[in-house]
Amino acid sequence: MDNVKRIFRKEILSVLRERRVIFSTLILPILLMPLLMYGPSLLLRNAVRTTAEQVQPVGVKNLPEPALEALRAAKLQPVPVDDPETQVREKKLPAAVAYAEGRYVIYGRLSGGLTQSSVVVGKIEGALRALKEQEVARTLQSRGISPAVLEPFGISTQDASPKQERSAGLLAFFIPYFLVLFILIGGQVVAIDTTAGEKEKGTLEALLATPVPLSQIVLGKALATLVVALAAALSSVTGIVLGGTVVRSFFARQLEAMQGGGSQLGGVLALEPAGYLALLVTAFLFAAMMVSVQLTLGLYARSFKEAQSYMAPLQFVFILPLIALQFSDFLTQQQWYYALPAFNVMLLLDGLVKGSAQGWQIGLTWATTLLFALLALMLAMRSFRREEVVFRN
Repeated sequence: MDNVKRIFRKEILSVLRERRVIFSTLILPILLMPLLMYGPSLLLRNAVRTTAEQVQPVGVKNLPEPALEALRAAKLQPVPVDDPETQVREKKLPAAVAYAEGRYVIYGRLSGGLTQSSVVVGKIEGALRALKEQEVARTLQSRGISPAVLEPFGISTQDASPKQERSAGLLAFFIPYFLVLFILIGGQVVAIDTTAGEKEKGTLEALLATPVPLSQIVLGKALATLVVALAAALSSVTGIVLGGTVVRSFFARQLEAMQGGGSQLGGVLALEPAGYLALLVTAFLFAAMMVSVQLTLGLYARSFKEAQSYMAPLQFVFILPLIALQFSDFLTQQQWYYALPAFNVMLLLDGLVKGSAQGWQIGLTWATTLLFALLALMLAMRSFRREEVVFRN
C-alpha cells in the first residue's frame, strides 16, 4: 500500500499545482450552480410578467366593438390591418386576430416555445374567452336560466406527491444531472494528465520501469482521479444546496414575487441522514466505475488532445439519459433498468432526491455498479500491461 500512497500523492500534488484545475473543478461549480438554478428561470418569468403587464399592439380585422373593448380591457391595443397573418409572420406585430362568420382566428408565432408572441396570444385568448362567457351568461339570463347550470360541479387539483419530491423542486433534476456531469468532468482532467499527459512528457515509461507492481501504479492513479472526481461532484452539489437554501432564504421575497407565490423554482434538499449517505455511496460507486474507463481511454490516446477527443463523446453518451430523467414518470420502470450501467445510477439518484427510492433498487444498483467498477478496473490494468497501448505514440 505504500507504493499506492506514493503514486496517489504524486498525482494529487500534480493536480494541486494547477490552480486553474482547482478553480474550474472545485470553486467554479459552487459559484455557478445558484446562478444556473435561478438565473434563466427568473429572467424568463420576469420577461413574461413584464409582457403581461404592458400594453401590446395587436392586429385586428373585422372585430365587433365588444371584442375590441375586451382586448383593451386586457391591456392590448387593437390596430386595424388588412392581412393579419402576414403582419405577424413579418414580425410587425406580436399577434393578431380576425373575425369572420362567427369565428375568431388568432395569429401568433408559436414555434419557438415561450415567446412574447405566445404571451400576447394568451392575453387575446383570455380576453375572448371572458367575452364568450359573458355572452353565454347574458343569453341564459335573458331566457330565465341561471348561468350556474354551466358549472354543475367544481374541480380542484391537489399535489399528492411525497413531501421530499415537492420540496426538492428543480433540485430533483439538477442534482442527478450535475452530480454525474461533474464526476465525468472532474475525473477527466486527472485521468488524461496521468496517462496521455505522462506519455507526452515522457515520464510514463520511467514510472513503469520502477519495481512498483503495475496493479499498484494503476490503483494510485485511479485513487487520485477518484478523489478529484468526487471533490468536483461534491462542489457542484454544495453549490446546488447553497442555491436551494441559503440564496433562496436571502432572496425569498423577490423569488416569491417572481414566481407569483408558487414554489417551482429552486427547492430544498430535505433528505434524512441515510438519504445523504445513500447519495454519497451511489456517487462514489459511479465515480469508481468511470475513472477506470477514463484511465483506459486516456492511456490509449497518443496525446493530450487525442485523449480529450475521446472524453467528449463519453460525456454526450450520458447527457441523453440524464435529459430523459425528466420524463421518468412516463417510463414503466422494470427491475432490469437498475442493472444497466450508469443508467441505473441516474434512476437511483433521481429516486433518492425525490424520496421514492426503494431498498431493492438501492441494493441492485450498488451491487451492479460495484461489479462494473471492478470490471472497468481490470480493463484499465490490462491496458497498462499491453505494450502496444502504453507505447502507442
